[in-house]
Amino acid sequence: MALPQRNVRAELWDALPPLPQVALRVIQVAQDPRSSAADLAVAVSSDPALAARILRAANSPHFRANREITSVQEALVRLGFVQARNIAVSSAITAAYAPDARNALFRIEDFWRHSLAVALKASELAGRRQGGDVPSAFTAGLLHDIGRLALFYADPAAVDQAVAHALAEDIPLDALEGDALGVTHDDVGGRLAARWGLPPATVAAIADHHRTPGSGLTALVAEADEWCVTHGFLPGYRKPGPPGTKLARAAEAERLAWQVDQLIELVTSGGVGIRR
Repeated sequence: MALPQRNVRAELWDALPPLPQVALRVIQVAQDPRSSAADLAVAVSSDPALAARILRAANSPHFRANREITSVQEALVRLGFVQARNIAVSSAITAAYAPDARNALFRIEDFWRHSLAVALKASELAGRRQGGDVPSAFTAGLLHDIGRLALFYADPAAVDQAVAHALAEDIPLDALEGDALGVTHDDVGGRLAARWGLPPATVAAIADHHRTPGSGLTALVAEADEWCVTHGFLPGYRKPGPPGTKLARAAEAERLAWQVDQLIELVTSGGVGIRR
């Protein structure tokens, strides 16, 4: 059955809220190799809501601390710079884009879980490579599918219809987007990233991670994305694969799942609605 053609391009740019300045600033600090914990503290402290989320994360039961922390600087020490950076970037972005999708086939919680998994996996891959840019890998991984969320904001009914068709026919949603919605998520994501002024390598990774062959950050994000999908970190619109897929690497997938759960716990302890 063919899907009716829609064109959400006209509604798209007005539908998605702009990326908050604090999120842009946190991303800039996170991706600058010269940045320190003090720089991150300044960026986080510039937004009271984000500062409160970081404090709640640092005071969460996860750390079993015997003293309540009341300053962002202390929170960053308790969290550790890398963890704090990841929480700050994740919190700033997920708080900005949290549509009500409780009755939708497109599952926001699964979307963000997949995005966080790709971010962590891309960071891991970057860390193994000489000269790998771990912070940029995390940001690009977290935002690689942001175009899907933009499409859902613009026309949730059309996206849900496309998801239903993809599930019924057991075909990738990517193959339907252009015809059903008039635009693809990677094109939308790349244009948004460029509009936000993100670094060119990050823009390219978001725009081209489904195009092969890629290189540099784009190839790294594509590899992380494929690995995560293969190992069950599905992006909110895919059927799970057959049981036992990639059993030889099950332990690695379980470790990543634990890392994702820990990051979600810390991000959501700050009041961010990844879970539904």
